[in-house]
Amino acid sequence: MNLTNIKYLYDLMDKEGFTYFTIYDSKGSPMRDQTNESYSVEDAKSDLSQFLEYNSGVFRVEFRRKRINTPNTRNFSFTIDNLKSDPEPTMQGIGSDGMGMDYMSVIRAKDEKIDKLQSEMFANMMAAMNKQHELQLEALTKEMKNADGGNDALMQTAMSALSGMFGGGANIGVSGLDTAMPEVQENTYKKTDNMVDDNKRKINSAVVRLIQSDPEFANNISKLADLCEDNPMIYKMAISKLESL
Repeated sequence: MNLTNIKYLYDLMDKEGFTYFTIYDSKGSPMRDQTNESYSVEDAKSDLSQFLEYNSGVFRVEFRRKRINTPNTRNFSFTIDNLKSDPEPTMQGIGSDGMGMDYMSVIRAKDEKIDKLQSEMFANMMAAMNKQHELQLEALTKEMKNADGGNDALMQTAMSALSGMFGGGANIGVSGLDTAMPEVQENTYKKTDNMVDDNKRKINSAVVRLIQSDPEFANNISKLADLCEDNPMIYKMAISKLESL
């Protein structure tokens, strides 16, 4: 979408003598229709300026030479960005009459706006990621339906996704529900080459629990692994959201 500088509209009104115009919002609904026949160009410019002073957003402005706008009327259309930032609070000296700005309220309001924008950005980016991986997930679903071995096949696929996400190898000790936890003898773990470390034991246990509870676990963990590889920043934001729950 191409945007027009607002100053250009005033210059164009001077050059072409435009006095009639209609202003539409971003959804195409009319917000102001100037049809006053007695208006000079300066009056029309003042009318447009007043509208922009009290309204913020992206608008479409259509100029015309006739008062009545019909389907056959030739319009000159421009899109403008009239977004305004909140005015900065002014500092009042100590010992004033108590009517100064509540800076804590201002800071809290700003923080709430930032949190809202971050949440919206996160949601939009996650939606884009979901759309991007739709074909990959569909292929994975077909592969899982055709796989032999029941839970073993599901576990192997989940472990492959986990190894790509956490940087581990394919030798994580999971082949079924029986091997979810290493053997324990008198509360002392045997230190052998085949023994998995604490992180891998946690992974094994979590994967078994998720497979039992989440029918879409293979798709979900693959999506998380793709997110970690392709968009580390969004992955970290997702983990932060989980930690805050």
